[in-house]
Amino acid sequence: MLAKEKESLDELPIEVAMVGHESVGKTALFRQLTGDKTFQESNIKGSTIRCISAKVSGAEGIELMDTPGIQAEGDSVAMGLALEQMEKLHTLLLVVKSENLAQELKFLSENLKLRGKRVAVLVTHEDKYSYTKSEKEQIRNLLQVPVVWLNARKLREQKREEILEAMKSASTWGLNSSILKFLPNNHNDEEKRIKLFRLPFFGPLMAWITIIAMFGIPVFVAYMFSDWLQPISGLYFIEPITQLFSGLPGWLYTFILGDYGVITLGWYSFVWAFPVVVLVGLATAIVEETGIQEHIMHTLDPSLRKIGLTGRDLSPVLTGFGCNVVAVLQSRSCSTCTRKSCVSLISFGSACSYQIGATLSIFGVAGYPILFIPYIILLFLAGALHTRLWNKPQLGALTRVSSLPYLQPLTWSGLWWRVKRVVMQFLTQAMPIFIVICVVATLLQLFNVLDVLAVLLAPFLYLIQLPAEAGTGILFSMIRKDGMLLFNQGNGSLLEQLQIFQVFILVYFASTFSSCMVTLYTIRKEFGWGETRGIFLKQAFTSVVSTILLALGFYAIL
Repeated sequence: MLAKEKESLDELPIEVAMVGHESVGKTALFRQLTGDKTFQESNIKGSTIRCISAKVSGAEGIELMDTPGIQAEGDSVAMGLALEQMEKLHTLLLVVKSENLAQELKFLSENLKLRGKRVAVLVTHEDKYSYTKSEKEQIRNLLQVPVVWLNARKLREQKREEILEAMKSASTWGLNSSILKFLPNNHNDEEKRIKLFRLPFFGPLMAWITIIAMFGIPVFVAYMFSDWLQPISGLYFIEPITQLFSGLPGWLYTFILGDYGVITLGWYSFVWAFPVVVLVGLATAIVEETGIQEHIMHTLDPSLRKIGLTGRDLSPVLTGFGCNVVAVLQSRSCSTCTRKSCVSLISFGSACSYQIGATLSIFGVAGYPILFIPYIILLFLAGALHTRLWNKPQLGALTRVSSLPYLQPLTWSGLWWRVKRVVMQFLTQAMPIFIVICVVATLLQLFNVLDVLAVLLAPFLYLIQLPAEAGTGILFSMIRKDGMLLFNQGNGSLLEQLQIFQVFILVYFASTFSSCMVTLYTIRKEFGWGETRGIFLKQAFTSVVSTILLALGFYAIL
């Protein structure tokens, strides 16, 4: 009877989900098994986290799904959604690292509903740590499911065939986690950690320097490129379109080609954001592919816990320096205990590409470009303090589970895969929101709403000794961070009235009073109106208080 059941299963199409921790090689395996040509992305309950599925090339009737990597802390939104999706499938590939096989299998056994599932195990990093023939046999006998050892980056045809056979012959999982303690355990993160990062004090310092170099340089290069491209695109793209549609009715022309038009401002958004997203995405792909990112996060984890975050949360925060929208979406990989803290820091302290471009321009027009350095440092420090004061998650139970990866060379296919997904996320999720905001901004402009609201800011601006006419630029920066560029109008006539410290205070307040409407809209989609309102009010309060303290400090010194 069992033989007939096995035969009937072989005749049916097989849907297989790969599951495992991050950095175990699932994505590399998926690319090589499917060819990465006809994959489909499926929403899980309308979420922004997607499972990718595709037909296995050369294998009739096998559909493979790549699920989001399970986080170290094990309670992230991404993990919850991935587990929900996996419950629908009956065949699972447990992907674990060779050097950490026992610990990862034990964690998967305790956190996944494996009983009754058909399971096979793929053990990656065979090139980094290999078991003896007798050890492999012992592991197979203990698990009683197909086990394949492999190098996920260089999948030979023989190994590919073994994986396909393991999918078809996957066996029902019947073990409990207590049995898995008899598996060989070779977990030793300290031996794998980059030696420079092991040093007391200098280790974390070098990790921060590496982060600044890996992400600061791409942002600067992207800014220089966008600054060069903007006038050229305006001359050869925007101006011809403006002339072509000059006969449109006034209101329609304003929506399409006005100061905040869908085409004019939409293209401006693309010119300034897209290069940053691509280059920061490339930098991220490099540190992920080589394994350096995990080592940096591991090194900085103790210091980040002091402000209520973990090392894992650093990745979305850094992504925010390219695009806050993409960063908020990536925060789904954070633990549920720290996700709101992470989003809070992104909203306050991650200067997006528009904000960086605008502030560099303002400081340059004012004649003080050097102010950008203390500005960006203060922004991050104030954001960290803001996050610590308003968010007090319980981090005691959040301990690392997955081991550090070995450092590995880059692969072009891996880089292309990762950068392509970041770009697609920006084009399909961030850009549509930017277009909607263009329409909203045009409506506010048509009805002079911001000019009226600017009057409400006048008393506060008077308190910190800034001119009332700066209010409109501050409010426009709440719509889009590059709205601060209104301070440059009239060849910087407003800035000419200000002293150097007043310029600094003005830019800081405009940057921090609120995140832009695009970011707030994304946070609303993720958390709902109540949480979004709370994040907005707390940030506004911190911004007002810190701006007053900053102003008092400057005026006391000067």
